[in-house]
Amino acid sequence: MLDTLITNKTRVKLLLRFFLNPEAKAYLRGLEEEFGESTNAIRIELNRFEAAGLLVSWEDKNKKMFSANQQHPLFTDVSSILRPDRQGISYVPHQ
Repeated sequence: MLDTLITNKTRVKLLLRFFLNPEAKAYLRGLEEEFGESTNAIRIELNRFEAAGLLVSWEDKNKKMFSANQQHPLFTDVSSILRPDRQGISYVPHQ
């Protein structure tokens, strides 16, 4: 059902990755390996989510790390929509 509402597969994977496990953090190359998608597609979506305030980023050595912005006003709502028990989602993000 989620893929019907959000047709961009990279966007769906990122939402699931960060909002099903809000403590998770990741960087671009790690997400590329995990998703098997191009860095460009992932970078575009990461930038969109960061600009919207849904993700926060910081530098860790030479990596730009990302995680869910748990202070965002819509954090709880987005997490609730993505919960597996509500949508039948089978994707479990890596930690």
